[in-house]
Order: sequence, then structure tokens, then C-alpha cells
Amino acid sequence: MWSGRFLWGLLVFRFSVIEDGKSGEQAMSNRVPPVKLTLTRGRHNVLGADRAAGSGPEHMTNKRAPLRGTGFSPKEVLFASMTDCNLNCAHCSVERGKARLPIPAAVKFLRSCRKAGVERVGFTGGEPFLDIEFLHAVTEFAVAHGFLFGLVTTNAAWFRSAAHLRRTLKELFDRGYDGSFGVSVDAFHGKDPAKPALFIETARKIWNRPDVARVIAVKGARDKETEAVLKALAGALKAKLVAVGGHRVIRNDSLFVPVMMIDLAPVGKAESLLDPWGKEWFKEDFCRGPGHVFYVLPNGDVKPCCGYATDSERLTIGNIHKDTAAKMLENASRNPFVSAVFEIGLSRVRARLERQGVVFPGATTNPCYFCHHVLTKVPQNISVVKRSQ
Repeated sequence: MWSGRFLWGLLVFRFSVIEDGKSGEQAMSNRVPPVKLTLTRGRHNVLGADRAAGSGPEHMTNKRAPLRGTGFSPKEVLFASMTDCNLNCAHCSVERGKARLPIPAAVKFLRSCRKAGVERVGFTGGEPFLDIEFLHAVTEFAVAHGFLFGLVTTNAAWFRSAAHLRRTLKELFDRGYDGSFGVSVDAFHGKDPAKPALFIETARKIWNRPDVARVIAVKGARDKETEAVLKALAGALKAKLVAVGGHRVIRNDSLFVPVMMIDLAPVGKAESLLDPWGKEWFKEDFCRGPGHVFYVLPNGDVKPCCGYATDSERLTIGNIHKDTAAKMLENASRNPFVSAVFEIGLSRVRARLERQGVVFPGATTNPCYFCHHVLTKVPQNISVVKRSQ
């Protein structure tokens, strides 16, 4: 199952679509390529924010990123209500624990988020469908208070039968959830496409949307196996794996399922799967991909991003049991590392560390891994930002 730390590339999938004589960068929520299906749109379904690393305007147009960021400005709260999961994937570094996020605390925090300008709600884990009471309660509150939805991430292997799956999804639909699902499919999550195919097709029928699901796959290790699994999934859906606007999609007359390829981060038990160091550095985006979210952990701690470094206490900006969203915004602005990441960017953090004598093993194209390295390997007494900034 995906943890929030893999979600930095999941929540939005922008396209430069060239089709039927038309072109242009479009958000998935605003345009679905022609299909033989009449669509209905829920008012809470929003997938068009610049969330995905490598998918924002600079990356789509190859323009240079600005020299400074805008600071931490979250528009989404992402709940990881527990770490339980029915799978035990070799690449997953989420530590299992007994903590569960209480529903009343989550709802109270959402109230303060609304006042702070947060617009969207998403769910991760662990496996969110193993905490269905939380999923239902928070969904109902979000609908009642005008929030939009991002994603529910899932391994699509938690259900006991087709009837169990349909009943569970229909209950979520009836409570007003009209976001999308991020379905984990790759060599690490199992090679049998039957269950994810059934999940995607069942969700399509219930929500009456061809784009209700997107596939999330790890790249960087066991890539050939993952490619075979993706093709098998397309076959199970009686669809084709094709390229659209430079992105891959599983598609037929009734389905349009984007395939999101997420860089594997060799942290935790995945450390031996990939050497992250090379000769090329990441492109600066001021953590617009993984960041600008309130990422809520099962114990109530909140991080400003859902990247790979969220275990670090230096990224904690509050706890929902005692802090409001407004207080967390204040804490983030006063946190030297957090404010540096969102204001001057990790590239300038790297430059300043190098000027102080820090030597990195190489370069990395993965900004989340670099952040993790800085927080775990660089001594804290080495400043990442000038005190005047």
C-alpha cells in the first residue's frame, strides 16, 4: 500500500493533450477525452491543482522556476488515519503501529482548516479502506462543509469478494465522495491484475466516470516486471496501454485511467533497491509536488508535505490534538528548515550546505530523497538558511 510519502506525485495529473485537432494543457477534472458515456460530475471532484511533482507549469513548458517560493500555503489536508495494511510490500517504509486518528479530532481540525483557506481533503494510510468508519465520517463532514476531494489511495486488494467491494464503494458514494482513487499497481504490489481491474471497473460503474481511478506505479526498480503488470492490467480491463500527450493511459471506450509513475525512494527497507545518487540534480519546484499540504499522521502530528522525510521531527509543524490550522501555519513560518524549503528552495539549501563544507555522495534527481538525506545525514548544527531570511 502507498503511504503518504509516495503521494507527492499522485494527486493531480496534468496533460498536454493533442487530440481531435485540439491541444492544450488541461486538468483531468476539466477535460476527459471523448468516450461513449454520458458523464455526471460531482461538485466536490477537483483534480486540477498543481500538485504533481514534474507536472506543474514549469515542467510542462520547460520555463525556469522562480528564484523564490511563495512560502508554505496548503490547500489540502491529507489524512493517514492509521498504518494498518493488508499487504507487506518490499519497497514500503511505513512502520506499522497501533495508533489511530480519532474522528472527533479530525473533524475539529477540518473546521480550522476551512477557516485557514484549505479546500481539499484526501485519504492515505496504511490502507484507508481498513478504517472505513473514519473514511465515512470525514467524507460526510467534508461534503457538508463544502470541501473538495483529492484522492483515496488504495492497494485494491483489501476486499473479500466482488459483493464486498461493490457494497463498500457504494456506501462511500452514497456519503457524497466524488473524488478519485489512486490504485497501486506495480511489481511490488503483486502481479495478479484481477483485483485492481475489478476495483477500477466497479468504481467506474458506481461513479459513472471513466476517469474515477488512476494507476500509481513505482519506477526505478523491477521496472520490467512493472511494465508486464501494467500490460496485464490493461488486458484484464479489455483496454489498451497507450500514450496521450506524453503520458501513459489505460483506455477503452468507457475507461480513461492515467498511469502515474512515481520515483522509488531507497529509504527504510527499500534502501538496497536503488542507488539514488548520480550526476544530475533535481529541478527546483519549491516542493509544490509533495508539499503545501497538511499531512496528518495517526498520532495527530502534522507535516507540511507527504514526501519521504515525514518521519523527521524537524518537519513537524503541530498536532491536531492541540493546534489549529492557523497555529500550524505560524509554526511553519518559524521553522527554519520548513520555511527555507518553501521560500528559498532545496537547491539553495544544497548550495548553502556545500559552502559550509557538506559533501554529498553525488547528485539526485529526487528532491524528496535529498530532503530525507539532509534531515537524516547532515548535522543539525549546520544552518540551512541565513538568519536574516
